Amino acid sequence: MKKIGIAGLQRENIRDIIEKYAPGEFALFILRDIDAATRVKNGQLDYYIGACNTGAGAALSMAIAIIGFNRTCTIAKPGIQARAEQITDWVGQGKVAFGLSVEHVDHAIPLLIAALRQEAV
Repeated sequence: MKKIGIAGLQRENIRDIIEKYAPGEFALFILRDIDAATRVKNGQLDYYIGACNTGAGAALSMAIAIIGFNRTCTIAKPGIQARAEQITDWVGQGKVAFGLSVEHVDHAIPLLIAALRQEAV
């Protein structure tokens, strides 16, 4: 079972959405951003999801510093919705840390989970 660390704003809501779209398929952990990023780097978690107002600042700053810029991406920004094909490409490229703005949680998280489910197969 793949493990996801969830940090930032609306983390409980993100957890609930993941459970709705993929019940029991992922082990989910609500953590501080530094803890989640460190656990991904150490192999204790497979993925990191962080949310903030922009999707790139506080959502990903610790992940970028700890995991590395090349393994992170912003899947949705204010005014720019997530796109399924782009998320699938990023997951295929080995991205493991995903940031998004809180305004897109309801739309973007199901798309991200669909891509992560495909990767796990």
